Amino acid sequence: MFGDKNKEPTEIFLDNEKIDLDSLPILSRKQLSKFNGTDDAKLYVAIKGYVYDVTANTKSYGPGKAYNKLVGKDVGRLLGLNKLQLKEEDGRLPDTWDLSDLTEKQLKIVDDWIVFFKMRYPIVALIQENSN
Repeated sequence: MFGDKNKEPTEIFLDNEKIDLDSLPILSRKQLSKFNGTDDAKLYVAIKGYVYDVTANTKSYGPGKAYNKLVGKDVGRLLGLNKLQLKEEDGRLPDTWDLSDLTEKQLKIVDDWIVFFKMRYPIVALIQENSN
């Protein structure tokens, strides 16, 4: 369902809504990490297992740009916490995709980001569940 009642769905959003998810390639998180603008020219960002191609916005997501830290990752946790990177907890970095301890408000923020990405960027793949 379209989230913002004040905005018309974009063509990209409508295309994303029509995608046969079973036809999309499935990437591991390790494979996703290659789509960072350096190892591969394409720039991919994943949220809650859906991979968005943000390559058309290299001015924001390209190497050395403000949001490049989000590229090549499943970033739901980062978006829910409003961070570009996580700090170490108990001697290790938390998983950027782990939403298990986010509050309802933070989960709503993640869902809002999904609508934002779905409006602007094509979904090109899915993330393999339980992949690292």
